[in-house]
Amino acid sequence: MRRILLTVLIVCTTPLISDLLPEANAQSIIDASELAKHKNITRTTPKISQNLNKWLINMKETGVTGKGIGNLSAADLHTPFVKMDDQGNVQVEIYMNDSSSEYTNQLEDLGFIPEIENHEIKAVEGWIPHDSIETAAGLGFVTKIKPPVYGYPRAGSVTSEGDSIMGSDDARNTFGVDGSGIKVGVISDGVDSLAASQMSGDLPNVVQVGDPGSGDEGTALLEIIHDIAPGADLAFHNGTTRLNYLDAINYFRNIGVDVIVDDLGFLQEPFFQDGSIAEAAAQAVADGIVYVSAAGNDRNDHYQAFFLDTDPNDGDPQVNLHDFGLAAGESSDVGMTIQLPAHKSSTVVLQWSDPFGEASDDYDLFLVDSDTADIIDSSTDIQNGNDDPIEIASVSNNGDSTGFFDIVINKASGEDQELEIYFLGSGTPVEYNVPEDSIYGQPAAPGVISVGASFNGDVDFFSSEGPSSIYFSPVVTVSGLQSDRAAALLEDRDTPTIVAPNRVATTVPGFTNFAGTSASAPHAAGVAALVLQALGFGAPVQTSGIESSIVSTRQADEVTNIITDTADDLQPAGYDNISGYGSINAFAAVEEAINDAGPQPSPSPSPEPTNPPRNDGSNNNGGCSVYGPHSSSYVDMGNAMANALILLIPAIVTAFGYIRRRKQ
Repeated sequence: MRRILLTVLIVCTTPLISDLLPEANAQSIIDASELAKHKNITRTTPKISQNLNKWLINMKETGVTGKGIGNLSAADLHTPFVKMDDQGNVQVEIYMNDSSSEYTNQLEDLGFIPEIENHEIKAVEGWIPHDSIETAAGLGFVTKIKPPVYGYPRAGSVTSEGDSIMGSDDARNTFGVDGSGIKVGVISDGVDSLAASQMSGDLPNVVQVGDPGSGDEGTALLEIIHDIAPGADLAFHNGTTRLNYLDAINYFRNIGVDVIVDDLGFLQEPFFQDGSIAEAAAQAVADGIVYVSAAGNDRNDHYQAFFLDTDPNDGDPQVNLHDFGLAAGESSDVGMTIQLPAHKSSTVVLQWSDPFGEASDDYDLFLVDSDTADIIDSSTDIQNGNDDPIEIASVSNNGDSTGFFDIVINKASGEDQELEIYFLGSGTPVEYNVPEDSIYGQPAAPGVISVGASFNGDVDFFSSEGPSSIYFSPVVTVSGLQSDRAAALLEDRDTPTIVAPNRVATTVPGFTNFAGTSASAPHAAGVAALVLQALGFGAPVQTSGIESSIVSTRQADEVTNIITDTADDLQPAGYDNISGYGSINAFAAVEEAINDAGPQPSPSPSPEPTNPPRNDGSNNNGGCSVYGPHSSSYVDMGNAMANALILLIPAIVTAFGYIRRRKQ
């Protein structure tokens, strides 16, 4: 047994040992000439976003011109933030000065295929031939063309069960609640296996589907909700682009849902203020809908600090490098090192505390090879008063061993601001990680129940932490800022709200081991359905032979208060920004709801769902891969050993990072 554990530890930590090797000094190659070379090199027209411009240039360098994409496939060409089909059409958002059908018709003459129109923000989403993008940008009514804001599911890998942990099975048996009369809407990627789950009895025969999307995480969320609240009506709508997500909320409003749950993060939505998605979620809460959102899995993949110039007196206005080391209270270091496994990619998203649409402080982002000191990618868009405070750069490790890269930030002009970084893909920081304040977007919106992940009675190691720092009013109502000072903090919001189980089994392919706050959020949504029914908003609950009254006005805050009041507190005592109010307790929540609604009920067990058993006792827990989308590589070892490894890895990463910095 010891030999097995030692072998696994060596396999998991070997890539970290190479981090002890000397790294290149990023400052030595980020000088004025390099900055000038990279600054805005991708600009062709200000109406086309920089990441789309960069992609168009790469297309031409690949030899793709004119119609179609030749012998290549879409998989060869698209990126996490620019997607295309095999015919060479690119998915875009086109913003116009007026959202009239006449303008849309002119775009269609260029081959544009519209899918979603949003008149409030004067935008249309659809697909356009790549060789028509610059022509479309030249139309007078077009103000901006950019890729859609894509959402990414907040899933991980590994297993356990949540129904009994929360006590929702006892609540159903004791109080006769099953969510009947309550409708729950799910926003995720897709429901490809919906029919299979219905045939197996893991989902009811009727699920209302607006947009089925593509993928299966939505099916997995629906299965978890059906486990907790088997009597609830279910609905689904894809939400993997911003406009799709907003459409999903409108769809759920129209069909009368009581609870909305999502598990998507949008890295191009604002980090420091409420964007359009967060605003829409907050409005749904204000209208009485219980809104539940996955808090995120970013505790170990996040950075935030106030900009600190490495050498403010160097006399070069073009070179103002952020000092990651001094900002962390350590020795000077202008590069934040991330590690990237072989044949994997990572996208780095930088934002700073300027309002979206009004950014006047200009920051640039560079990814530097730690061994060769080569600049692998850069994002150097100009922010001069009417832009978004965001830069995005990507790196791929094409080697056969773990690679190391430095994140370098340069302030091209303007004032010092708060910086924040998130990662998409496989890259993880080996130094300067900041767990706090790693919840943003709709989970941080007012009134939304943001759900962290719990496991074995504690918060899981990857679950995002609060608070959520808000610097500005919502995007559509933001007023001008003084440009001669740093942005002032508007409010710190208490996030997460609660934590709920993750690492659960479903029957959905790719999600038989379902971890992450994506798995936690539907547990909370199912409990919300039970609480709503117990309060009298759904089918009557038998209370001493008398039906409880039906309340006509739904109160989302009442459900939230009950769930938080009855949660099992975790250390430290009281509310904290790691576990929120604690672990959700379905039994206590339903009991309190029934007490609030009327007389004490006599036991009236409801039938359990007909779902087949899911846990066959096999040891299929994740080994080295404890965080990342749907890993298919597992080490077959007992639950106790796997859990020990999960707890050891973060400590080992921290230790090696400390040794590395001490050796510099």
